[in-house]
Amino acid sequence: MGQRSLNKLSPWFQYVSSGAGPGEACLVCVPPAGGGAAAYWTWTQWLPSQVDLLLVQPPGREDRYAEPPEWTLDQLRDNFSQVRDRLPDLPYFVLGHSMGGLVGTHLATWLAATRDLRRLIVSSYRPDPSESRFSRVFPGGRPVRIDLAQLAPLSGMDVEEWRRLPAEIQEPLTRRWFADLALSAELPVPSGVVLDCPVTAWLGDRDLMAEGELMAWSKLTSSSCEVESWPGGHNYLFARPTPVQERLIDLLAVGECG
Repeated sequence: MGQRSLNKLSPWFQYVSSGAGPGEACLVCVPPAGGGAAAYWTWTQWLPSQVDLLLVQPPGREDRYAEPPEWTLDQLRDNFSQVRDRLPDLPYFVLGHSMGGLVGTHLATWLAATRDLRRLIVSSYRPDPSESRFSRVFPGGRPVRIDLAQLAPLSGMDVEEWRRLPAEIQEPLTRRWFADLALSAELPVPSGVVLDCPVTAWLGDRDLMAEGELMAWSKLTSSSCEVESWPGGHNYLFARPTPVQERLIDLLAVGECG
C-alpha cells in the first residue's frame, strides 16, 4: 500500500504514516501480552495508505529489548499525555488484542478527551474474567513455575514448540509474559459509561471465551456494541492473512471520515 514512514514519538509510541503527511484516519494498535508493536507491522501491507497507525510499544521487546519488561498503566498514561498534543487531528480508532484489548479501553478514554474517537475494537478479552489468566499460566505467581498447557492457547505456540526454543529465547519471552499477565491481573476495566463511540468486540470461534461474554462491553458506551466472531482460536487476529482484513477496512471508512 505504498511507502510508509516511522516517527517514534517516544519509546512507548510509534507513529506510522504514508510519508506524504497525515492520513484520513489513525488506527491505534495495542499488542497482546508478551507482544510488541511489530505484531501489527505486517498490516501496513494491506491497510489503505490513508490509514496511519499509532503502535504501542511496551518495554522489554524489540527496540526496547534491553529494558526490564515490567510496566504499569500509569507509565503508559503519563507517556501518552506527553505525546498527545503531537498527534494529528484525525478520526481515531483503537484496537487491542487480548490483554491489549483491556489496555486499549483505557487508552481510548484518554484519547477521547482531545480527539475524535470513532470506534473502540476489543479483541479476545472479556470485561468480566472469571479468573486471572496470570494465576493459571504462572501458578504460585512465580516466573520459574509456568504451565505450558495454559500458555499455549494464549501464545499460539504448542508445548513442544516452546520446549524446542533455546534458553536465551525462552527466558526473555517468559519474563515478558509474566510481566504482562501480572499487570493484566491488576488492571481494572473502566467502569461506567466512559465513551460515546461504538464498541466492536471480536473473538475467534475457537477462542477461550463465548460471544455472550463480550456483550458486557456495551456498559462502556452510550453508543452501540456489537460482537463478531471469526475463524480461529485466541490468536485468530494474527493469522496470515488475518480474517478481519476486509471488515476492519470497512469499519475505518476511509474516504468517509471527513
